[in-house]
Amino acid sequence: MTIGQALERLQMQCSRSEYCTGQIRRKLHLWDIRERKCGREGFLQHQMDEVVDSLVADKYVDDARFAGAYVRDKARFAKWGPAKIAYNLKMIGVDEGTIGVALDENGELFMQDTLRELAAKKWKSMKGETDIQIKRAKLVRFLVGRGFSYSQIIELKKDLG
Repeated sequence: MTIGQALERLQMQCSRSEYCTGQIRRKLHLWDIRERKCGREGFLQHQMDEVVDSLVADKYVDDARFAGAYVRDKARFAKWGPAKIAYNLKMIGVDEGTIGVALDENGELFMQDTLRELAAKKWKSMKGETDIQIKRAKLVRFLVGRGFSYSQIIELKKDLG
């Protein structure tokens, strides 16, 4: 695959769905673009940079836009907390500054509503558990696993009484 073919293919994919620069770089590594005219057989960094820079310049790829959409989707549909969302964005390849801005823009209030909803559903689902301490511990583990901080969970506990 040539650089031009890769760029065309990525433009088509980016016009259908949001991607970040980290995902684009991974795709290019998987496709293993090679420069054949010089007789080299390995992937060249400057080729990858050219493709990524072109996609960013043409607004096909925007890390801030991607991070905002990712935060909204994961908070709204997957019911993830900010810690889990931030961790996954970092693993995808979004820088921490962009992650922080995306989390701030999408509001802590929405996250609190999600936390309340998850806690209520989980509490109701633990009907067979009679020991209240064990029930609370299970609830806290569940919510931490969903990406909410311990301080958010304690704040919820204060609000609920």
